[in-house]
Amino acid sequence: MGLRVMITGPTGTLGQELVRKFKRAGLPFVAASRSLERLPEGVRGLQLDYGNSLILEQAFRDVDVLFFLQPLMPGMRDEALRVIKAARASGVEFILKVSEMGASKDSPYLYQRLHGEIDDMLVHSGIPYALLKPSSYMQNFIHGYGDALLQGTLFLPEGEGRTAYVDARDVADVALEILKRPWSYEKRHLDITGERALSNAEALVLISNQIHRRISYVPITEEAAIKTWQRAGMNDFQMEVRLSLHRAIREGRTDHVSMSYQEITGRPPLSFEQFCREMKSFWIPRREGLELWP
Repeated sequence: MGLRVMITGPTGTLGQELVRKFKRAGLPFVAASRSLERLPEGVRGLQLDYGNSLILEQAFRDVDVLFFLQPLMPGMRDEALRVIKAARASGVEFILKVSEMGASKDSPYLYQRLHGEIDDMLVHSGIPYALLKPSSYMQNFIHGYGDALLQGTLFLPEGEGRTAYVDARDVADVALEILKRPWSYEKRHLDITGERALSNAEALVLISNQIHRRISYVPITEEAAIKTWQRAGMNDFQMEVRLSLHRAIREGRTDHVSMSYQEITGRPPLSFEQFCREMKSFWIPRREGLELWP
């Protein structure tokens, strides 16, 4: 009998890719989610109440290896502590946690600091673990910035900062390999990045070349970004986290390129050019099913 794996966060960008790879490989797993409505068809799901320690302990009772992926939300430190304590009480043997490149409890950036504090809880829990620390996903240009790109201009408070964007499918590849033989990666802190760092302007040139339509990047101030987010109804926590992410990019903290993907999979990561070729339909405006651009 193989390892009993639970995948949390199965409906997000990374979680969906990991679930697909597990299914394709024919490996057993259970997907645990706050809601089962968005789970892919045919996926065995378990609805999980992260606010209830007893329910968590019961859910983890038959789990050997936990893939722990949290959404950004107020109270995530307390939630993570409940998960780690429940996993320890239930005998979970290994946790692969998704963290963030640059995560540290001493980070000046809120997002990295939150992950660093939770990572520290796991490190000191006594549960064997590994930390997966991806850079920003290429898929942000679809799910996060897709509407702006369709309109032709991306406004962000990131200056000329550069990021080694990684395809979420590559991060899922690494997670899959670790979850197959987790103890081979015990105590590893693995930065997962793309092959090179790009500025927003450079990334948009590559997208523009694929869709034969110019998309521009316009750096803006934090004050301008906050006004836009407030009009969209974003809460204070979400704005603080976003600002910390943009600040880290603007201040040159996200341009590190790691070789971990090559080390684990034996092949180079997907390039941003390949990502653009495969995803170009997302950035082509459509009207009544017809493409407006060649």
